[in-house]
Amino acid sequence: MEEREKGVTEMDREQAEVQSLLLRLRQYQAQGEATSQELLFVRQAIGEHEKAIETIKQLKKMKAGDELIVPIGANSSVYVTLSTTDKIIVRLGGGVSAEKDQDSSIAYLTEKRGELENSQREMTGVLQKMEQEAQKLQARLQELASAAGTGRQSQT
Repeated sequence: MEEREKGVTEMDREQAEVQSLLLRLRQYQAQGEATSQELLFVRQAIGEHEKAIETIKQLKKMKAGDELIVPIGANSSVYVTLSTTDKIIVRLGGGVSAEKDQDSSIAYLTEKRGELENSQREMTGVLQKMEQEAQKLQARLQELASAAGTGRQSQT
């Protein structure tokens, strides 16, 4: 009888471990999805910064009075005539914008792009660590499942 009680207690411990592992695995999956979504936003922001930098570089080649086609959304554009090419309005954050010259605009946007790229690297590292931890949990769950299957077969 005592041996049977040990078996039940061991099964209870394994079941509790399985439940704990499953909970942690779900948490890693949820965190991984959230981090992946944030990473997507960071990548989009990097692309926007690159696009702005390239546009300013092209503007440097133009002069006042040149005509441009400017997108206005919903796959629509308008023709505009440049009144000046040496003033760029850059959003600084928090609803604040500043007028800068072309070179300082490029420098500012390049710096911000660098910060975003650093964030991207950090987030990618965090995501990789989460994936590794999730794999360890899955491996342990497999071990427990195999042991449970072997244990049941030897009891019958």
